[in-house]
Amino acid sequence: MSHGLSPTGAKILDANDDGLVAGHPAALAKLMSDGLLVPHTADRGTHRMTEAGWMALGAWRKENPGRAALADAPRVLPKLPGRQHEAVLAAARRPDQNVPGQDDPAYRAGEAWFRGSTLRKVVASGYAAIRPEPHDKSEATWEATGRPLYLTEAGRLYARQRGNIAVHRRRVVVIACGEKKLPAPGVNEYGNPLPGHPAGELYIGDYHRSLRAAADALTDSALIFIASALHGLVPLDRPLHPYDVTLKDEEAVAPETIRWQAAGLGLDDADVIFLGGQDYAALLLASVPHLHAPLAGGMGDQRGQCARARDDAGIREDWWKKAATLHSEYAAR
Repeated sequence: MSHGLSPTGAKILDANDDGLVAGHPAALAKLMSDGLLVPHTADRGTHRMTEAGWMALGAWRKENPGRAALADAPRVLPKLPGRQHEAVLAAARRPDQNVPGQDDPAYRAGEAWFRGSTLRKVVASGYAAIRPEPHDKSEATWEATGRPLYLTEAGRLYARQRGNIAVHRRRVVVIACGEKKLPAPGVNEYGNPLPGHPAGELYIGDYHRSLRAAADALTDSALIFIASALHGLVPLDRPLHPYDVTLKDEEAVAPETIRWQAAGLGLDDADVIFLGGQDYAALLLASVPHLHAPLAGGMGDQRGQCARARDDAGIREDWWKKAATLHSEYAAR
């Protein structure tokens, strides 16, 4: 019989002879339109071969005796047991790519989370790990540190293959802080200072707000951090009191602190865009050498560039492509 397979289609089917298929989306779509694949709904969208697919593959193999699959064609990774599989896919669907355990906000929110026994097995599979930090004196382990688990590149590959989830490196945006801030929140009835304002609300100047608007269009709020002259890299929900410190002041954050924070946030495994002035960019580059800083000119120019990026998806995607290229060049050194 004639198999009717294109060379690419044949290589994809031949490389996945357990019946669960991964490959380029366009090639998979062609195989589906030919009736050779169907979505494998039991495995959250993974494709599987139909009977016609098996027959076409058998015919191709008869016409190509001894011909191996493409040497570098990725095979579908073996499926993990149920809860481990769900844990990896749950992390892949999160912007921060953390595997939710009992210490994760997902637990308190009543969302899916996973017990320590499951997390331990996911770590052993190589699909998740903790982020090393500069102060580690030896190789740190998840059991010893209790740090959050994040997906490794192998874990992202598993999620792409086994969950059809388009997960890649996280897209992190760092924005400069601002001089104009909310007033101090005051004290309570006992004279004790009230908690500070969330960092995402503290800075109220027009320049900072323009950076933030562009950042909100570029990525999820969980992946936006503020470069504070006093505190370094802070998430939007961290409470801060107003302060009057610039990078030129003696109290300013030390480069070593930025290095420690960048490591803890796993910025080496993320595409990173920085929005702000060159003084902050220079501070960050020592710890995040693949940083992409697209803004140029004075504050007015930068506000205009941010407004255009906020409204134009093409500009935002171009920035991310440049950030990904810088990461690839950095990783290849």
